[in-house]
Amino acid sequence: MKSFSIIGAGKVGTSLGLALVSKGFKLKYISDCNPDARRQARRVIKKGQTTGDNRLATKAAEINFICVPDGSIRNVVKELSNLDLGGHYVFHTSGAVSSRVLRPLARQGAQVASFHPVQTFATTCHDPDIFRGIFFGLEGDEKAIELGRSLAEKLQSGVILISPANKPLYHLACSMASNFMVVLLAEVKDLFELLGLDEKACLEVIYPLLSRTLLNVKELGCEQSLTGPILRGDLKTVKEHLRALSAQPDLEKLYRLMSLEALKVAEKRGLSVSKVKALKHLLVQK
Repeated sequence: MKSFSIIGAGKVGTSLGLALVSKGFKLKYISDCNPDARRQARRVIKKGQTTGDNRLATKAAEINFICVPDGSIRNVVKELSNLDLGGHYVFHTSGAVSSRVLRPLARQGAQVASFHPVQTFATTCHDPDIFRGIFFGLEGDEKAIELGRSLAEKLQSGVILISPANKPLYHLACSMASNFMVVLLAEVKDLFELLGLDEKACLEVIYPLLSRTLLNVKELGCEQSLTGPILRGDLKTVKEHLRALSAQPDLEKLYRLMSLEALKVAEKRGLSVSKVKALKHLLVQK
């Protein structure tokens, strides 16, 4: 049984701690500078001791997860300076920051890597299986990568191996997939409000549509999942859409940009040259 400590008792750290404990790993410490945060994490995980001393937590465990905000990782690394970390593994869970930030700890004997869950954490998850079926972005030292693979397997997750240089591109892709979808749905919600539906009613209406769309993407791929007026070359409907958006210039701009991207897919799918030209002319004019 491998022991571990969590540094940073936020949503990711607490969820990861709960998941690993459920798989038989021994939690030594939950470390956080905020006493309330570490106590709350302890209530969720129900294992481990709490502390505000990151050095104590790190020395006590074979595996350490730094789950603090990106801008605080370097500060934690500085706190751990001068420790003998031979035989220890140190991971951070940032999607944007590479494992290079952990190099000072590698010089102290640790095996280091980034171990980023491709998952959204809007709240602290009390489900120990939240990582089942997801992927972890993994890069760093060879031995740490090997352990990261094993941890992901225990959590019933997959692994994406990336290079430190590609970390920003990787995080951009993950962020766009999750965050931009939320932004787009917020705009959809506002449109439904004009029809008299509140957010709860709006989500009840569109959730089946979203679920089927995602299922289509999974089974057919992105290109084959596109439907709607752009794919059909329906100039009249697109004109009506633009007319409906005439009083919302920001959303109209977004609609035009997204429609132009959809038009590229429609062209690949065989939309006629004349319809592509007519739609492009309509969408770029203002």
